[in-house]
Amino acid sequence: MSQSTESLIYDMAFRVRLYMASKISEQKVGDLTDRESLIIELIGMKGSMSISEIGSLYPTVSNSTISTTITKLWKDKKLVDKRILPENQRVTTVSLTEKGEKILKEIKRTQADVFGTISVSLGLSPDQVDYFQDILKNAINFFDETMGLKLNDN
Repeated sequence: MSQSTESLIYDMAFRVRLYMASKISEQKVGDLTDRESLIIELIGMKGSMSISEIGSLYPTVSNSTISTTITKLWKDKKLVDKRILPENQRVTTVSLTEKGEKILKEIKRTQADVFGTISVSLGLSPDQVDYFQDILKNAINFFDETMGLKLNDN
């Protein structure tokens, strides 16, 4: 990738982050922190996950911080259920409650509004949209492979 492409990606990413910060903060869903929203989205895409699986996706965040965040989502906000596996009682799995599913839909709707605006800003023709979607799928697959993700939502 040439420097000018990297520079353009940086410039676009900065503007997207700035736009998202202005729009999503206006439409904050369920008074969730960014980490809580990301955990909700991750569980929604992957399904039931162990706390250690979630923690492995946050190498710079301690497992105790992840556990505390999940406990807030479970105990205070009632967005997740925690379940100890009978076959291995050292493993606790987390899944979304019905309320968590509703919040996930709202998060996706809010983000879809923002990303729809971003898509319009690209001004792509229908053929370019198809090509761009293929490029995005390649990028998604790259990150899934790099991070060892096996998500249900692709």
